[in-house]
Amino acid sequence: MNTTTAPTIAPRRRRRLELNASLVVGVVLTIGFLVIAIVSFFWLPSNPNIPNIKNRMLPPGTVDHWLGTDGLGRDIIAQLMVGARTSILVGAGGATISLILGTVAGLVAAAYGKIADETISRGADIMLSIPGMVTALVLAATMGSGALTTIFALTAFFTPSFTRVIRSAAMSVLQEDFITSAKLYGRGKLFILARHVIPNIAGVMIVQFTLYFAAGILTEAGLSYLGVGVTRPSISWGMMLNEAQQTVGISSPLAMWPGLAIVIVVLGLNLLGDGLRDVLDPKLKRRS
Repeated sequence: MNTTTAPTIAPRRRRRLELNASLVVGVVLTIGFLVIAIVSFFWLPSNPNIPNIKNRMLPPGTVDHWLGTDGLGRDIIAQLMVGARTSILVGAGGATISLILGTVAGLVAAAYGKIADETISRGADIMLSIPGMVTALVLAATMGSGALTTIFALTAFFTPSFTRVIRSAAMSVLQEDFITSAKLYGRGKLFILARHVIPNIAGVMIVQFTLYFAAGILTEAGLSYLGVGVTRPSISWGMMLNEAQQTVGISSPLAMWPGLAIVIVVLGLNLLGDGLRDVLDPKLKRRS
């Protein structure tokens, strides 16, 4: 008896360990990222916007400048810390606004009839057909580049996708038997959405937020690298990459540090999203 069940139990245990490992690594990397950003509000090695020509192009490992300095003598660690703060502001800001707008639009499309569904769905399709870079360039030309413009651009990128995901999840819940029972008891649509639908799609919302948070950081870095995102005196990892490309071959680590920071943070948030999806997905729970 035991010999027949052992081969099936072992894969299940390995599967759970893999899921836990993904979630734990994602949590550790994300918390480390958040801690660095919070610390930057209270302490920095030096002012990352004040040049110091005497200290220009110091190599990594230099005392008081452990990751070196850039072409104007500004400390790399200080810039990375402020860049983490900017990434949270822009990435989380764009993801949060998109989550709110996408949730409202998705719920309305799912619950308020065919006309609302078609109108919102076709509007989302139109927005998705517009290249995101075009939207960013138009906003930068009309509003000027900066963190606020980048948040607006990310909102335009992500809201249609959020709308589609929330609409699909909400429609799935609205087909359940307990929704029919609630209607028979005379519950209104707003009550059903607030009491039954939103709690049942909360896992989807959380997972999508983490994934789009990561996508927001990556998109912001790309926009800032192209010069239509965050600009000084604000600091962005993408902007640091843009400035560092002038010194490639002279001091390659200048481009390595912000690139490595982007990779680690985006990896951590994606692992966190994958781990949360595995934990919150009831179908996956039943299979396990």
